[in-house]
Amino acid sequence: MLTAERKTRIAEWLARDGRVIAADLSAQFGVSEDTIRRDLREMASEGLLKRVYGGAVPRSPSVPSFAGREEQSPRAKVAIGQLAAEQLRDGQVVILDSGTTPLEVARHLPAERRLTVVTHSLPVASTLAAHPNVNVIMLGGRLLKESLSMVGATTIAGYAQVRADVCVLGVVSVHPELGLGVFDFEDAEVKRAIRAASAETIVVASSEKLGTAAPFIVGPIAGITRLITDASAPLSNADAYRKLGIDVLNAPL
Repeated sequence: MLTAERKTRIAEWLARDGRVIAADLSAQFGVSEDTIRRDLREMASEGLLKRVYGGAVPRSPSVPSFAGREEQSPRAKVAIGQLAAEQLRDGQVVILDSGTTPLEVARHLPAERRLTVVTHSLPVASTLAAHPNVNVIMLGGRLLKESLSMVGATTIAGYAQVRADVCVLGVVSVHPELGLGVFDFEDAEVKRAIRAASAETIVVASSEKLGTAAPFIVGPIAGITRLITDASAPLSNADAYRKLGIDVLNAPL
């Protein structure tokens, strides 16, 4: 079998199963594991997958620019934002993360909802400036232009002074084994600080992010209270998270 044919098969199996194992591919194709690892390495360099120990998983489809993320799955993000906003209760201290999906949560908070929101996101803070009943605390730091949010030691120190009831966390990849991932190292550090500062964690992620991997790991799935995705997420994907004790909500499109 030609290399191109192997790669096509690998891509098909990866899309079907959500993961491929190098040893299994070696046996299936009748070639050495070194050959398979070379195939996976080349496919990773082409942006077709994310290599992990022993094999590969789908690469997150998200794009690093904020403008690009806003154009990705807009209907799903609106639906997720609406459903996530409904989970927040009067009197809570809420951390709203950076990213386009947490921004939709801010946009869909009912006018009568009374909250204290802590955020490091410029768009979230700007949106909530017009909300009549939300007290906004904006944390400082270095501006990460790709996400229009603050990062760095100052941001992390700010979250260390917060004890929130719940955080709404936005990520670019969610995987039952590899955990939560993002594109930027400092962004991952801030998200870890957010989780540590919150009694409960709600992860908001559109369905194409499920089962994928991004370069920088925020942390494991363990400890997440709720995962809110859109209704187009396959039931098998949702079941993988429910088996880990996570409440999965599918927002209708």
